[in-house]
Amino acid sequence: MKHLLRLSLIAFATSLLVTGLHAQSVDGVITSLKTGNAAQLVGNVGESMQLTIADKSNNYNKAQAEKALKDFFGKITVKGFELKHKGSAPNGNYAIGTLQAADGNYRVNIFMRKQKGGEVIKELRFQLIE
Repeated sequence: MKHLLRLSLIAFATSLLVTGLHAQSVDGVITSLKTGNAAQLVGNVGESMQLTIADKSNNYNKAQAEKALKDFFGKITVKGFELKHKGSAPNGNYAIGTLQAADGNYRVNIFMRKQKGGEVIKELRFQLIE
């Protein structure tokens, strides 16, 4: 009986840890957006991701995504990020927010995909709010 209780406790603790890893992934992306830190942001990218900035969209590997994000953040001067909504889907989590920049605000959509050891960015969209 003690053995069964111990295994149940270990399984429960493991599920909490895995859930915590998923939450940290989305929260890590949000933290990176608040500061405009492209290098930190691509730390959450798997092999590739879909990146949309304004009306330009492409599939990028990690290095290409970092370069594109550095260029974008360098042009707009990030002032902050306000989270509007965060949720979960069967294959990962998502978040929607507003990136405040010197030249205006951008609606940001973050889509994460579950992967071993946590989550990675599947798609990231920046759309200027007019």
